[in-house]
Amino acid sequence: MISALSLALLLLTGLGCTPGINGGNTFSVKPDDARPLTRASEREKKLPFGLYITPSNTPIDPPENFTGYHTGRDFEIFPSEKETDVPVNAICSGAVVYSGRIPGYGGVIVESCTIGGEAVTVLYGHLDQESFTHGVNDPLPLGEQLAILGDDHSTETDGARKHLHLGIHKGTALEFRGYVDKKEELDAWLDPDVVLGQQ
Repeated sequence: MISALSLALLLLTGLGCTPGINGGNTFSVKPDDARPLTRASEREKKLPFGLYITPSNTPIDPPENFTGYHTGRDFEIFPSEKETDVPVNAICSGAVVYSGRIPGYGGVIVESCTIGGEAVTVLYGHLDQESFTHGVNDPLPLGEQLAILGDDHSTETDGARKHLHLGIHKGTALEFRGYVDKKEELDAWLDPDVVLGQQ
């Protein structure tokens, strides 16, 4: 017969939770559960983490008006998704710390959580605000839908193409920048591909 403690440990492990110091719990990203979009590893990677772009060398067509090192990873849509709802899911278990609109993104949700034992904020950008399923201070479990992508070149995406910008910033401060001027500034972010195990 299995003990109550053993059963609890099995359940916590299955949820991506491992026992921590003094009985606390540390949630970690499990690659099979932590995809922001379905078929995430199959999606085109036009703007990976750390890529330096200018309006004249951007891989985006039509060109966007940004210059700097990209602080996140853009997940593109498949052609069949241009006119359909594309659900966006939480990549970790945490709580919503921002829910609203930001210039350059349109709809944005920021989640505070712990990844690899490190406190981070996760920015999900270019979302349809009308579809937000969680507000500030709401818990946001790993894998739960938080919104759908905003429509292509609409106010929902602040005029950008339909895609997800996923940025993972170290610490608990809110950080909305999608680009930084200096390469060393990227040290304040984590590469989403490394976190999600998609290299």
